[in-house]
Formats: sequence, structure tokens, C-alpha cells
Amino acid sequence: MRLQVVEIGNSKGIRIPQAILKQVQFGKEIDLDVKEGKIVLRRMIDPDRVVGFETMSKMDDEAIKAMMRKVSLSDLVIALIDADKNTKESVFRNMAEKTKAYVKQRVTTLEKGNARDLIIERSRNTISEAFMELMRE
Repeated sequence: MRLQVVEIGNSKGIRIPQAILKQVQFGKEIDLDVKEGKIVLRRMIDPDRVVGFETMSKMDDEAIKAMMRKVSLSDLVIALIDADKNTKESVFRNMAEKTKAYVKQRVTTLEKGNARDLIIERSRNTISEAFMELMRE
């Protein structure tokens, strides 16, 4: 995206479109850094802000995608069981269609089950993930 550089007193600046600001949820302050000739803006982390599964629906899509890269699909499926609608939608909108369909189907199935089903599902997923790692080696 190209933006106009504007004069602001003795400095220069840019106007960040509202749609982008909503996605990154900047507060009153941001962290600015210069790396390899690029200006990098980051949202400041509020030390009083509690983040976790329960607050996921209030997070921006980039944060959710970063979280999803760090957890296994099986952990995500189990965590979504009986989660509130907003949390589920926050996760689903950040998934590829094929993955979303699979996860929705697994969550729906497991929501109808019991603890035994969850234990079996988790163990089978752990074994499947081990095989996947072996195949990558």
C-alpha cells in the first residue's frame, strides 16, 4: 500500500487508514524500530492486559495466526470444544477453508462426546504428529 508522506511541523509522517488501525489495534502509543532500512511499528503491550484463550476474540487476526502457528491442530480442536461463539469465529476466520471444515467437524463431534473420547482423540493426534515429524526427517 502506498501512503503519502505529510509535513507535521519539522517532522514528517503518514496517515494510517482506519481499516489497518482496527486490524492491529494500536493504543495511544506504539513501538517504532528501524531494521534493515525498514520502519517497523508494533503495538505496545499493556502490562495490565490479560491475554489468553478467553480473550482471543478481542485479539487481532495477526496475533491469532501467530498463536495458531505455535500450537498443534489437535490442541486447538480440543481447546475449541464448548468455547464461546466469538472465540470460535475468531479462530475459524484465520483458517484455510479445508482446515476450517476439518476443525469444525472435529469440534462438533467431540462436543457431543465425553472425556473418554477426548483422551482417545488426544492420544491418536499425538501419535499422528509423531509420524508426521518422522516423515519430515
